[in-house]
Amino acid sequence: MNLTEVWTAYMATLRERAPVTAASIRPPRSVSEREAAERATTPWTEELREFYGLHDGQHDTYGEEYVPAGSVLPDFTLYSLDRAVDRHRFSLENPHPIDDLGEDWPAEVLAQEAGETAEMFVPAYVPFAEDGSGGTLYIDTRPGARRGCIRSFSYDSADQGAPWFDSLAEFIAALHRSVETGSAIYDDVTPSFVDGVLEWGDPAFSEGSMAYATTLPVVRVPFPLIDFRPSQLSDDDDLIDLDHVRRTVIDTARRLHPRAVVEDARAVYRQVPRLRGANMNWWVWMDGAETVFTAIVTGEGHDVIVLELPPGGCVLEADE
Repeated sequence: MNLTEVWTAYMATLRERAPVTAASIRPPRSVSEREAAERATTPWTEELREFYGLHDGQHDTYGEEYVPAGSVLPDFTLYSLDRAVDRHRFSLENPHPIDDLGEDWPAEVLAQEAGETAEMFVPAYVPFAEDGSGGTLYIDTRPGARRGCIRSFSYDSADQGAPWFDSLAEFIAALHRSVETGSAIYDDVTPSFVDGVLEWGDPAFSEGSMAYATTLPVVRVPFPLIDFRPSQLSDDDDLIDLDHVRRTVIDTARRLHPRAVVEDARAVYRQVPRLRGANMNWWVWMDGAETVFTAIVTGEGHDVIVLELPPGGCVLEADE
């Protein structure tokens, strides 16, 4: 089966078993827009052109319209055309350090073929999905027998490691088999369905399980946290100024990561009571990826305590 056939079959299964996730896939952009994206990056493979002729990434919901949408790709969010172009540009403008590889290394990279490790992001890489920690999946469009293979790139290890799949068709076909059979796609990552949403994870370490909880790091907070329901709040209640909190979160991110590019921060909640222990998560756009922070209301003015949360979650324990 070609890419269009396996993608169509995969979407048909998702519409039946995970309609919320299926509905989050945006329709493809126009041919002229897709051609413009290719011109802005690097010459694409025919399969990559076919891929973006089938969709324009996955829609994320924010704020009051937020609903969990799951993910069509395990642990990765599918890029729109615009996001693919932006991430390609960002990755080239913020190169991975290669000073320790010697002066001749860039010339050696130019002679490489698809699938080889460059230890850097090269123009021929086209990112098409990202995780929550700054890592991307990309298509290696360099020449060679493995042209069009899928690989991963991260801040820590660059493009080290073998290709994940030799083609997009192979990747989507593997996802479809996993969803239909309930088998692991890789590393024990298994699909599950909750309220029409496709989720991926290791069943032995699903959220809420004792095994999962024991793997999480503990983060100390100065006082107990409290639960509240934003839907029960109104403008007449004593609310904290979220614009002030947003600025505090951004300032904290910049202080903790002085060399990072911190662009913005967003929260799901639009109303938070000014009560000690009330808290909200903030997603901070930093170096082209989202990092999660939490802001805890002190109850004094509009002050909050801002903490960066470890990737994968944590357990918050109060000192009091």
